[in-house]
Amino acid sequence: MLPYLRVLGVIALLWCSLAYSDLYGSRASFLQMNTTGMSLSYLSQNVNDQWRTNMENSLLNNGDTHIYLYTRNDDDDVGNVRPQPDWEQRIDHLNSRGLKPIMWLMADDSPSLAALPLSTHKAHNAEMVRRLDSKVDGYVIGLEVDEYWTAAQTNELIQDLKQHTNKPIGVHLTPTTPLEYVTHADVLYLQTGFGLTQEQFREKVKATLLATSKPVIVSEYSLQSDTAYARALGDIACEMGAVGTGNGRSVNICGQREKIHWYKEYETEIVVAGVVMATLYAVSRFDLPLQLRATEDSYRIGIQKNMKNSTVGINYRDDGAVMINYRFNF
Repeated sequence: MLPYLRVLGVIALLWCSLAYSDLYGSRASFLQMNTTGMSLSYLSQNVNDQWRTNMENSLLNNGDTHIYLYTRNDDDDVGNVRPQPDWEQRIDHLNSRGLKPIMWLMADDSPSLAALPLSTHKAHNAEMVRRLDSKVDGYVIGLEVDEYWTAAQTNELIQDLKQHTNKPIGVHLTPTTPLEYVTHADVLYLQTGFGLTQEQFREKVKATLLATSKPVIVSEYSLQSDTAYARALGDIACEMGAVGTGNGRSVNICGQREKIHWYKEYETEIVVAGVVMATLYAVSRFDLPLQLRATEDSYRIGIQKNMKNSTVGINYRDDGAVMINYRFNF
C-alpha cells in the first residue's frame, strides 16, 4: 500500500499549498471619519446599500485589498451589528470587487456584549467560522480587547477559535500594547495612537517590532485614511517591517512573501511522485499510473484504474477542484 500513501501525501501537500490565507501585504482604510465613516459598520442594518457602495468605492480608490468588518456591535453611533441571513451574499459581493473581508468578532464601546459569558462569545465565533470561513481572510478577536477582557480571557477565546479555523487570528489593542494579550494570536494589529509626528510614530512601531516576534499589521494611526499624513505613516510602517496597514499607505510592497511557484515549493514531492509512477508501472497488478500535467502556473494530478469493463479515476486541479470519473464499457 506504500505507493498509494505516497500519492495521497503529494495530493495533501498540494491542497495545503492552496488553502492558506495570507495577510502579508494587506492594505485597508477602515477609518474615514471625515467622509464615509468606519468600514467596520458595513454589515450594520443602520446603513443602506448606497452607503455600502460609497464605502467600497472609497476603499478601492485608496488602493485597498482588504476590508475590516464587525460581526457584532451595540454602539448605534457606529452601527448596530447582529448576524443576518444575507451576510454570505454581501461578503461574496465584497470578494467580487477585490475587497477581502477580515472579520472583527467583538466591538469596543459595547458593554452589554462585553458582559456576556465567554461561552457565548465562543459560540458566536464558532458560528461565524461555520458560515463565513471559506469567504474571509482572517479574524480579529476584538477591537481594543484590553478595555474589556483580560489577557487570559483573550487567549482562551483565541485558543477556542483555533479549534474551528486555520485562518490567521489577530488581536487589536490600545496604544499601551500589553503584549501578553498576543501570546496565542497569529497577528498583532497595532494601534499607535493619533496625532503622532513621524518620529514618534517610528519609535512606537520600532518598539513594538522589537518586543514581539509576531507579524505586525499597523492598523490604526489616522482618523482619515486617504490623507497625505496617513499615507506617509503607512509607508513608514512598511519600511520598518510591518506586514500590512489599516489606515492607508502609498507603497505597494509591505511585507509580502515571495511568490513561489507550486512546482518549486514542492519539487521534492514531485520527485517522490515520479518514483511512485515508476513503481506503479513496474508492479503490473496495480495498473494504476499517476498522471501529472503541469504548466508554468497550474497543475493537475490524478490516478486511474483500468478494469475489465470499466475505468475509475480521481483528479485534483490547482483551482481546488476534485473530479471523480467512472466509465463503463458495454
